[in-house]
Amino acid sequence: MTSSQTSIIETRTPGLTIRRPFIEVTFQQGLPQDAGVNGCRVEHVIDLAVERLRMYQAGPLACPENAEAIESLGHAQAALQARMRRRVEQGVINTMAPHLVVRTEDMHEDFSATGA
Repeated sequence: MTSSQTSIIETRTPGLTIRRPFIEVTFQQGLPQDAGVNGCRVEHVIDLAVERLRMYQAGPLACPENAEAIESLGHAQAALQARMRRRVEQGVINTMAPHLVVRTEDMHEDFSATGA
């Protein structure tokens, strides 16, 4: 981390405010049904970055790197949406219980790790 990235006040605890030069983000602390909505989720931060990059792409700062960044952030959004769907399907949404990871090879009885 460079000196320009060093936090003024930084906390690694979820739900607390992260302050760095020129940015301050407050993440959700506690479950919404218990604590109310008191901050954002990572998805909100990614959405904001995509929105800003799309604004650049609509103007004179359009470039392949912005398009690549938008695409990469789109992959992050899709992964987090898949996590949310899995948590809903498994009935652990809005709880501190982890969701089960379903391996695709477990879905196929004829799967062999050796490929045979």
